[in-house]
Amino acid sequence: MATKQKGYFAQGGNGGAGGAGGSRKRILRIGVLLGGKIVEERLLRERGDVTVGQSAKNTFSIPLENLPRQWTLFGLEDDSYVLKFLQGMDGRVSDGQQVYTFDQVRGGRAQQRGDHWVMPLSDQARGKVSIGDLTLLFQFVTEPPVQPRPMLPHSVRGTLAERIDPRLAVICSASIVIHFGIALAAWLHDRPEHRPTLGYQAAQAVTADVTMIEPDIVEPMPEPDATEGEKPSEGAKEPTKTEPSKQPSKSPSKQPSGGGDGKPSGRSAEDTAQLQEDVARYAAALAGDAESSGGIDGAMGKTAPGGDLKQQLNEVKDSNANVKIGGSDRGTRDGSARTGTGTGPKVEGPGGPKSATGEDGKTEKVPKGRVQVSSKKGFDDTSLTPDAVLSKINSTYMAGLKRCYKELLKTDPTAGPRVELQFTVNDKGRVTSPSVKSDYADLNSCIKGQMSSPWTFNKPVDSDGEPTEASFQITLALRPE
Repeated sequence: MATKQKGYFAQGGNGGAGGAGGSRKRILRIGVLLGGKIVEERLLRERGDVTVGQSAKNTFSIPLENLPRQWTLFGLEDDSYVLKFLQGMDGRVSDGQQVYTFDQVRGGRAQQRGDHWVMPLSDQARGKVSIGDLTLLFQFVTEPPVQPRPMLPHSVRGTLAERIDPRLAVICSASIVIHFGIALAAWLHDRPEHRPTLGYQAAQAVTADVTMIEPDIVEPMPEPDATEGEKPSEGAKEPTKTEPSKQPSKSPSKQPSGGGDGKPSGRSAEDTAQLQEDVARYAAALAGDAESSGGIDGAMGKTAPGGDLKQQLNEVKDSNANVKIGGSDRGTRDGSARTGTGTGPKVEGPGGPKSATGEDGKTEKVPKGRVQVSSKKGFDDTSLTPDAVLSKINSTYMAGLKRCYKELLKTDPTAGPRVELQFTVNDKGRVTSPSVKSDYADLNSCIKGQMSSPWTFNKPVDSDGEPTEASFQITLALRPE
């Protein structure tokens, strides 16, 4: 061991001597030995604290049980390094020509600060620190120049033009020019409006303006004048003339057909006027008031599906009429009872499911539910706090909780239970092991299904920045409104 350490320091000393004449600064060089073998060596060009321990955030991460999680071995005070060592550490320090052990410097060169000692180091110091099977060798050396990145010679690398194949470049250029020319020619000359294809014609037919043609209104045919040969005799009574309907007929089929000489065939003017009056009377009867007894619709209103059945039953009750099923008290010829005349079981009142309709015929509304947080609790010290969890539930998942409570209010409008939620947020932010406790099994099942969707939150992180798990307990107070 002594031989290896002596060779390590001799190598550093030579490097420092070679650069003594320059203006480069002195930096710290550290080697790590485990079981007598050097496992790591590093030159610390940036001046700063040097830490050792089991955590991966240390300058030197060493997984040994007797090491602390993190310990600052070399600290920087007033732009100078100091050595900090604990009671269980052993080592030696050489500052010039004399070598000191940790036991010798504890009462002199090193100052005690709490449970450790601090010893200032000069730019010529070197030494070792032993912690069980771990040994750290350190010394200050002149900073060596930074080695440039290895590169190939310029003659080997060549230029960009030399890397391009001339034949391939000509082929690619010609292909680009040809394809661009074809696309440009198609865009300029081969447009759909220049060639009447089926697709273009169909598009024009769909987008063309459609002109609405109004139907011709056929005026009523005037009555033909009587000729001299057909004048009625003086003693005969002239037929009563009836004015035709002022509304023109829109269909030629409603006009009376006539012969070639303009005379009506098979129907006289009186029959035509009577027919028009009958049609008008029937139309007025059909369009009569539904509550009047004169119109056809009024006569059928009582038996229509929209009729007021309750009012009809009250009218029968007020008239003291005796209503019987079967139409007669007589039995059948063979003496057996007629079908439909039995009284059947008596119904005292509604015994089935509750109706959602009140006595006034209006539908009862299901009360709205209000969900409030009664208490919150977190069982782990992580970055995910109970307030952050509650904020995410109120903003994202409260609607699902209210839906579950609304389903409960449909069956029990006065229900106002307390619900206890317990769950764990894993290192990926997902809810695991959800648990719901209340007096209603259906409500527990619904809320547990909402939590198993699953709910997601921010990833919990411990004090060292490592992902971890966090458990929470939230109590909700449900109240109907």
